[in-house]
Amino acid sequence: MALDTRKVLPTKINLIKLKREDKVIRKVRKVMEEKREVLLLYIRHAIVDYEKYYNEVAKSLMSFYENFYLGVADEGFSSVNRLAGNVKPSLAVKEYRRVLFAVRVPSYEVDEDSYPSLRYPPGTSPYLVEAMEEMKGILPKLVKLAELEEALRMLIKELKETQRLINAIDYVIIPSYERVIKFINMVLEERMREEFIRLKILKRKLQRRESEG
Repeated sequence: MALDTRKVLPTKINLIKLKREDKVIRKVRKVMEEKREVLLLYIRHAIVDYEKYYNEVAKSLMSFYENFYLGVADEGFSSVNRLAGNVKPSLAVKEYRRVLFAVRVPSYEVDEDSYPSLRYPPGTSPYLVEAMEEMKGILPKLVKLAELEEALRMLIKELKETQRLINAIDYVIIPSYERVIKFINMVLEERMREEFIRLKILKRKLQRRESEG
């Protein structure tokens, strides 16, 4: 929170209080900076893991699509549509929450009991059967990939928020404290000079009275 010199009384008590608060804010800023550095490091590793896993899933999908398109070529679109229409939608994904470097991120898991039962009529293209079996193994990987992507997105969001707070401290809060502390110091110094002059004048008057008496 930024301070306004017009709203702070220039007293010694306030000066001491503001200096203490300024020290605390600078410590908080240091902690936030350390958090930012750790987040950056964690995000870099997360990106490497995500890209590696993404490439693995992409290879699996390429194999699936190759068999699937060959199966469609064998069966024809109408037959494949009939097969798909006979499958009841039952696949379910469980969602959990876990803490990743002080950030709550989602964790997904395919419910294995919810896999739809696939029944292939006699003579079904082996390519199509192979593609559907491949998809069973790919689905958990796709869910895991979505989990990694969402975790990465939330970590980046946390990094942006941390940087925003650091910027607010650097460019708004600390400068406002410095201005107010400087202002109070100037006022107190001016008061001290005025008091010194006043006492000096009073002393001269008392000395003059004593010499005249």
